[in-house]
Amino acid sequence: MLALGGGHLKYATVLNDIKSDVFCREDVLEAILRMNPDYNSRAFNRHFSRLLLHGCMESVGENLYAKVCPDNARKTYIYSDPGVELSSIELTLDTNFPRADFLLLETTKLNEFFNHQIAQNTIIVMVERMLMDAFFEQLKEQFPSVLFAPTPNDFAKYGKNGSIVIEKLSARYPKNPVQKRSFSIEKLVVDLFAERILKEFINLDDYPLALEIIFKKYRVNETRLFNYARARRVDMEIRAMINDKTRIELFTDKRFIC
Repeated sequence: MLALGGGHLKYATVLNDIKSDVFCREDVLEAILRMNPDYNSRAFNRHFSRLLLHGCMESVGENLYAKVCPDNARKTYIYSDPGVELSSIELTLDTNFPRADFLLLETTKLNEFFNHQIAQNTIIVMVERMLMDAFFEQLKEQFPSVLFAPTPNDFAKYGKNGSIVIEKLSARYPKNPVQKRSFSIEKLVVDLFAERILKEFINLDDYPLALEIIFKKYRVNETRLFNYARARRVDMEIRAMINDKTRIELFTDKRFIC
């Protein structure tokens, strides 16, 4: 509960006073002031953080929030149960390149979202361009199949179950707030459209259903997603697929002014 000027209000009471499905910080403050004009606004930042932590609203964009239904609450994307080989790769790279920024992904983890299951597991290692050669040399000493940014033809020819693929990590990608070496859900969505190596495993016809599963199950920050998608030049493609081929309602498409 929030202590507002000597009284207490339930979190839901504050949000119920906001009529919009999508709102900003200023809307929340205005709702509190309507219920208690004597509210000390200097405490607002603390109370606003509690509203987020309580789980009755979620961030869906930059200064953009939505109410959460307790029976249908979305969760933060967590990369769970990494394979033994991926864990070994992470340990090797962290030991030899402790300051490097890199991400790891097992392609079979995409089976959570796609009907046509991926049988061949490939471990993708994304790292900044200047370290790609060093990562390749390090990993090929320890693992039998390491490919350096392969073309589709090269991957079809030399890739096999358990192969490791070194790819360039794009700058200013949306980071996973919980797991340093894992993709955020926003980066994963964008890279399904932008990274040629991921397209090798998935049929484009399966994308709409996968997007619906992702947006229903996980918290997606649309501002971060589309900022990154714009940098990768796939923002129009993603937005068109969402609007034309799914039932997803983008919060960032709703028109309002804060």
